[in-house]
Amino acid sequence: MSVAHDHHWTSRRSALAREEGLTLIEVAAALVILSLISLYFLSYFTNSAAQSKLSNQHLSATHLANARLHEIQAMPFDQLQKYATSGRSLPNENRDIYSIHAKISTTYPDYPSHSDFLYIIVTVNWSKDPDLAGEYKHQVSLVGAARRDFAPAGGEHT
Repeated sequence: MSVAHDHHWTSRRSALAREEGLTLIEVAAALVILSLISLYFLSYFTNSAAQSKLSNQHLSATHLANARLHEIQAMPFDQLQKYATSGRSLPNENRDIYSIHAKISTTYPDYPSHSDFLYIIVTVNWSKDPDLAGEYKHQVSLVGAARRDFAPAGGEHT
């Protein structure tokens, strides 16, 4: 080979060494990093959707419990008192994924006992636990009271 030919190959190698492009390894490394970051954000959005669904279910359960509590409070006091003294619960209700239980009691731990008050405990359960038969993963409980009507001043009973 001639000196001119060697000089030609040397200048080409220098030009390739000065090339400012990305190698295949650099591109692959960038894709791996980008994929990991994308997976992180994708899992964040997936978890956000699941948390949002649970929050909506919790809110719906609270509304169902509140509606059932108001229905029971509208019942005559004597009828409620029969449930309280017999120890029986009101009939359970099932709505979509929710199971609604209501119990009437003459006592409740957080409040003083009084013969003119009955305590109503409404519990809404949802998402059956596959590991524990008959158990649920989530529940909301509300406590309300029913009060015996008193005769107003003047002696008339309304």
